[in-house]
Amino acid sequence: MTEFERVATVSELTQAGRKSVIVDDVPVLLVRVGEEFFAVEDVCSHDGQPLTDGLVVDGMITCPRHGARFDLKTGHHLCMPATRPIASYPVQVRDDAIYVGPPGAVPPPVADKAPGAVPAIPTDLPVVSAASATSGDAVPTPEPGADDELRLIDALKQVVDPELMINIIDLGLVYSINRDAKKIYVEMTLTSPACPAGPQIVQQSKMALERLRDVDEAEIKLVMSPPWTPDRMTDEAKDMLGIF
Repeated sequence: MTEFERVATVSELTQAGRKSVIVDDVPVLLVRVGEEFFAVEDVCSHDGQPLTDGLVVDGMITCPRHGARFDLKTGHHLCMPATRPIASYPVQVRDDAIYVGPPGAVPPPVADKAPGAVPAIPTDLPVVSAASATSGDAVPTPEPGADDELRLIDALKQVVDPELMINIIDLGLVYSINRDAKKIYVEMTLTSPACPAGPQIVQQSKMALERLRDVDEAEIKLVMSPPWTPDRMTDEAKDMLGIF
């Protein structure tokens, strides 16, 4: 797709509505929030599931399966278990028609906009912060930062399950990572409640984070809900274990 494509009408979406469309053979989810329209790839980057029925709050959409959150404007992943963003598409409204362009495209100017038409999305909206942790006691949540999040993820990738010989990120064991100043809060699980390597994995995760210069303490909390399944693994981990 090299040009903006007409995909729907404003009247098809309510004030808090959404619609799945196909754009250049890619499933795209249109989301209306008030008088603003967003378009993101309708596939969770964690496990490939549709985001169609995900909860939309504060500029974010949550995957209904495992709870990964994505920014509707940028497609950026805001929490585990997602470690990769999803594609976001520029949107323009012309009269009652909604147009979607290729990622990174600039909408063409709207000529003779009809009275009462819904304006196109501004290009300078701020990224909205993530919500709090999903279970247990309330955990302070930082403003999301891509660089910081990736550093914490990379640190935890150094922790390897001694039985499967795959790091805990690619295994999908980490559910959330949150920061409060120099303290890191991690919620993670094990492949089974009786995993004999559990204490070792928890201790290594704590040590991996506390080796970072700007981390004084890491608190690792084990949770068993939702339970771990092989679907949480990345494609690379599945390939290593021969799961297709």
